[in-house]
Amino acid sequence: MTRHGETEENAKGLFQGQSPGHLSQLGKEQALALRPRLKELVFDLVLCSDLQRCLDTAAIALEGREYNIIKEELIRERDLGNLVGTPIKGAILNETVETEESMQKRARLFIEKVKREYPGKTILAFSHGFFCRILQAEIEGVTHRDVTLFDNCEIRRFVI
Repeated sequence: MTRHGETEENAKGLFQGQSPGHLSQLGKEQALALRPRLKELVFDLVLCSDLQRCLDTAAIALEGREYNIIKEELIRERDLGNLVGTPIKGAILNETVETEESMQKRARLFIEKVKREYPGKTILAFSHGFFCRILQAEIEGVTHRDVTLFDNCEIRRFVI
């Protein structure tokens, strides 16, 4: 699993949630730097959040390779409701924000889907920072607080 490249919104310290996001120049460079690391990996298919920042990262990182990118809504970032576009610093989550329990449920549904639809397959997935942490926590049986933050375009391997 990898997180998308830096976005303009990340650089400005703004909440993105399930908005499309726009890769910054640095984010494009991070995705480009991911390309040789991915050439070293063998995988059967690519699952990608359907949010544009992930799709753009995947397109840059996989350029020149023959993979269909399968859009997967379950691995979207947290829905941040009316906080989207507002500064992260000092924000207080409210009732419009998707709960951690809802995200954990999506992570479990994703794990079940992978087991059911792609048994024995090696999957490269492009997702988002907080969702990646939630998914790793579900796989490892810990809380997301026990999982270190994902850097942009960082790759982590999991066995499901």
